[in-house]
Amino acid sequence: MASDRPGGLRERKKRATHRALQSSALALFRLHGPEAVTVESICADADVSPRTFFNYFSSKDEAAFMLEEGTPALIEERITARPPQETPVEAITAVFVGRLSELATGSIWLERVLLVRERPELLPRITLTNRAVEDAVTRAVATRTGLPQSHLHVRTTAAAVFATLQAAISCWQPDSGPDVVTLVTEAVDLLSRGLPAPRGPVDRGDSGAL
Repeated sequence: MASDRPGGLRERKKRATHRALQSSALALFRLHGPEAVTVESICADADVSPRTFFNYFSSKDEAAFMLEEGTPALIEERITARPPQETPVEAITAVFVGRLSELATGSIWLERVLLVRERPELLPRITLTNRAVEDAVTRAVATRTGLPQSHLHVRTTAAAVFATLQAAISCWQPDSGPDVVTLVTEAVDLLSRGLPAPRGPVDRGDSGAL
């Protein structure tokens, strides 16, 4: 049946429910604070039953912070599949630029960024999420270079580029200045050039947390 095929009606409905629950969780977290939000209030906002909620998430924190299913594997696959003449840094950058372009068209990623900026105490809750993505980058670099994942070059490359991406996102202001893709591209270029010091006046303002 068409509804059983990938991209069929059933899968589209599942993705829509998943997004609705995430969107409600993030909106309520921002409005009331995580401690005041319950699974029941998320379900009421998304117009689904608690039973349906637990088909997708095990907790309200998961609804707010968990990546879409398969995201780390998708990132690893895309980096590995980039043209072989690209350096690992170029391959990682190209994939994340593409991924951020995809995410920027929706509201969930933006809501998550704004939530953590407004409530920096929530940063530890996304540690596992970030670690899963960085591990995917590490595996991809190992595959592209033919080196073991424990090799210093592999670990340093993955960690440096991932930290650079996070720094660029932390400098991004949704309502003003360059878009996030531009900042990511500029940040990786700085890294590639050995982080030369800027010339002229330096803006030392706090740009907010990721």
